[in-house]
Amino acid sequence: MSKNNTASNQINHDMMNPLEQEVDFDSVYQLERENTEDQTHTVDESHAINVDQASNEKVLSQKLSNLSCSQLRQHQNVKQSYKIPNYLSNKNECFQKLIKEVSSTIMATTTTASSTSSQNEQDLRQMAILIYRIKSEQIFQSLWITYLKSGTGQLHINQIGPSVWPTQVQTIVKQANKAADNQNDACMTLVQERLDEFKTKIQQYEIQINNLKHRLQGNKEAIFRTIETFIQQNQENFRQKIEHKIKLVQYDYNDRALELEFLRQNPSEYCIKLYKHLYDARYKQDVTREELQLVNERITYYNKTSSKLHQQVSHPTFISTIINQDAQQQLYDQLTAAVEQAKVDMLNLYVKTADIQMKNYDKQYNKELDKMFIERKQKSLPIEQQLTSIMLNLLEKRADNKKERIKCVNEFKIHCLHSNSNH
Repeated sequence: MSKNNTASNQINHDMMNPLEQEVDFDSVYQLERENTEDQTHTVDESHAINVDQASNEKVLSQKLSNLSCSQLRQHQNVKQSYKIPNYLSNKNECFQKLIKEVSSTIMATTTTASSTSSQNEQDLRQMAILIYRIKSEQIFQSLWITYLKSGTGQLHINQIGPSVWPTQVQTIVKQANKAADNQNDACMTLVQERLDEFKTKIQQYEIQINNLKHRLQGNKEAIFRTIETFIQQNQENFRQKIEHKIKLVQYDYNDRALELEFLRQNPSEYCIKLYKHLYDARYKQDVTREELQLVNERITYYNKTSSKLHQQVSHPTFISTIINQDAQQQLYDQLTAAVEQAKVDMLNLYVKTADIQMKNYDKQYNKELDKMFIERKQKSLPIEQQLTSIMLNLLEKRADNKKERIKCVNEFKIHCLHSNSNH
């Protein structure tokens, strides 16, 4: 197992760093605080610009009325500088071209001298920034609406289920007040206030956009839609990340709901232990199978990009000191081939090991099921120590849901992998 993990870590380190950056969802709240989508493919965040705050907008700083912890308040009351992505900066050629084209259209239809090209371009840039902020708030808003539905048992349409607050919400509340009297109320307060903040900020930005529209000449709605389309195209990566996060919240809700439904069957302690044992065995089986598929996709990606990686292979500096050019090139090629072959061997070893693990887990899970059914058939176990048909059905449903979650995560990784190779 340790060798397998080592090989996996080495593969990730050598070839998958861009992918790992793409799918880092360890802290959604931190992602929200940064208030900017990940620009891994197109933006170097060190070149992002800070927008003038003279627009008198309110920062995201409302207090949680029912949570009396200064730590959370300090965490949420941090003034956001609204780091704007590079695609909206004055240095971005595509953005500048768009602004000038729209400005030219305005000037061509202007019948008065009340506006100048410079003023129009300034207003259009400000409008673009406001649209970007609205879209960002709306995307985050959709995530927190999902949090609310999960916490109020309304995640499934026309069906009321158990209250399951996502881990992200519970973590923030616990950091705020570990001794909260009512955890459910604390979570509800946090989510409701966050949604109110989104609504307020969106309304503020819309008012500012309407003021800008009032100053502009020409077809104002067409101008707005042109800029909006540009923003949406550049935010697609960010939107997909949050949609992926929403899917995971839904899977986690289903997992907890199915677990609670099992417990409502009043299982004995032995049944609970057996249930957990079978669930863990099935999980190992599914996660290994999905991991094997993922590594095969990574191998395909590696083969496609091997020529690029070939050019990036570093070599000892002494090679450049060899006077004979033919000897220098020969040694260079030999070292490069050795590095490439080592990577191929490592990948093949990983696939072989994962395949063996998968087959072992398959046998282990099937063996446990066979044992259970034999004991039931032979009536060697008391009734209270047997999983009922309903319990087994719930076990399978929960395991299937977990499998789909694993598959969802890996498919998103593969999507990011292919997206990364296209940039």
